[in-house]
Amino acid sequence: MTKTSIAVLLTAAALSAPAIASAQPQAPVSLPAFVNVGIGAQTQSRDIQTSTSFPLYGETARIAAGQRVGGGPVLDINGGYRVMKNLGVAIGFTTFSRSGSGSIVASIPNPVVFNRPATVNVEQSGLKHSEAGTHIMAVWFVPVTEELSVSFSGGPSFTRVKQDIASATVPAGTQTANVSIDSQSATAKGVNIGFAGHYMFRPHYGGTAFMRYVSGSVDLPAASDVKVGGFQIGIGAALRF
Repeated sequence: MTKTSIAVLLTAAALSAPAIASAQPQAPVSLPAFVNVGIGAQTQSRDIQTSTSFPLYGETARIAAGQRVGGGPVLDINGGYRVMKNLGVAIGFTTFSRSGSGSIVASIPNPVVFNRPATVNVEQSGLKHSEAGTHIMAVWFVPVTEELSVSFSGGPSFTRVKQDIASATVPAGTQTANVSIDSQSATAKGVNIGFAGHYMFRPHYGGTAFMRYVSGSVDLPAASDVKVGGFQIGIGAALRF
């Protein structure tokens, strides 16, 4: 092949390259800023047990209380920024609240007769439980199609817990239990691990579905090792900027 023929072939290839490139499917544009807003459910139910004792009428009064915190709706919002093509950093917030009932069993000494305690059972409704979680996350994005991607996330979580604790007081000279409610709060430390799918109807907005597990426990003044978070699942809107 002559030098002239080679030059002609190279020139033709150079001229045809833009046309070939333009015919290839374009990679999806990865907008760097992202916000996801969702609603879902926190599925775990938990039991909280407390017990107290105090001297009364020369003996000891004992009060035990138990209540259940059921699962319920959770609101989730998180946002962040891609620091690399597939890697982002984000911060998220979740809120969860639930009201339930509890029972109190009190053993109250007799004010007159020694060793003749009365057992008193009391039911109490409207005990409030709330959690406000802050989650710091590293997010790894995996594109599936031009519209669909999935992401994996994880990091530390800090959950502020507020819990109504039921107890009882005994009026002087009686064997009656009067219910008292004390609202106690503390912050639990744990971790979060999540998975989400994102389908973008347009470059700037779409839908998302997520699964997440948040761990953590906290010691309240009247109840130790109170669990928070748990398995969360939901759907929502995905925004990109």
